[in-house]
Amino acid sequence: MRAYIYLAGLLFFLSCKNPVEETVVKNDTTVIKKDTIAENRISPSSKPIATYNVPVDDGMGNMNNWKFSVNIYETSKTFEYKVNIQYKEIRSSEIVQIPNFNILPVVAIQPGKNPMSCIIGFNDAKGEFKDYIQVSVSNDQLKFKKINNYKVRKYSTPVN
Repeated sequence: MRAYIYLAGLLFFLSCKNPVEETVVKNDTTVIKKDTIAENRISPSSKPIATYNVPVDDGMGNMNNWKFSVNIYETSKTFEYKVNIQYKEIRSSEIVQIPNFNILPVVAIQPGKNPMSCIIGFNDAKGEFKDYIQVSVSNDQLKFKKINNYKVRKYSTPVN
């Protein structure tokens, strides 16, 4: 009988204890006023706005001129970019959409953790580089992976 009383007391003690919860508040919200950036570009540039190139050794003194390269081009839409990727003789094209932070997008490429990888990103309204997509080569295969998601929400207040 004593064992049941001790067990009940222990359960009561454990159930009444409040666990300490830590809440982490991220302040990464940016308030944007009215849209002022046009949805379409009048004349997109035919030259790449950002490039990343690394030669790939072919074992014969680079006679094949192989490379790992990522080139980003403007499209007719302001927040869309065409990404051309090459590794050895493999070529691929992808379309990347940048979130509309009500500023002209500045897309850039930064080197990745190894020479056969890079990070495609953009500058936010505060001018900070935001990682967005990783392009890499693994086991002689191209990898195009979104590593972060960004959202823009529009709120409106009714006018009375």
